[in-house]
Amino acid sequence: MVERIYKIGEIAEILGIEQHTLRYLENTLKLRIKRNDRGDRLYTESDLDSLKLVLKLKEKGLNTTAIRMALENSEEVAVKNLPAETHSPGDLLEVVNVARRIIEQNEELLEQNRRLEGRMSRLESKVEARNLEREKKIDEFLELWRNEQQDGRKSWLSRIRGK
Repeated sequence: MVERIYKIGEIAEILGIEQHTLRYLENTLKLRIKRNDRGDRLYTESDLDSLKLVLKLKEKGLNTTAIRMALENSEEVAVKNLPAETHSPGDLLEVVNVARRIIEQNEELLEQNRRLEGRMSRLESKVEARNLEREKKIDEFLELWRNEQQDGRKSWLSRIRGK
């Protein structure tokens, strides 16, 4: 059985993304895409499956660094566990498991981030309320002092200090 080879335009159309996005993913994720003599990219079914997985992980909120780590981990597992040139459904299962763990960790971090943002928001509100209260008291004291200065009387502060 001959393996199907796709060009970058075909892959972009299948995945519903732009060609420059594929080049970006190849570069940032350090994907090893085969090329012909002219340097044109030649995608295999395996590359297509990997790119589908990458897009699903991106949809789940993982950044390219996390996705690259997941792909590298899956490649290391595949190289250690399998003889050369053999691929089994277990490879994909391992990649999915690693990706699932990364997604779970990412979701936990996002939840922690939401909780911290909530705490910060509440603290900022408290600080703002205290600042407003402090400014109000300062304004009241200044108003009292201005009124006493206009009346020509000794200020309340002067009376307290005995001057």
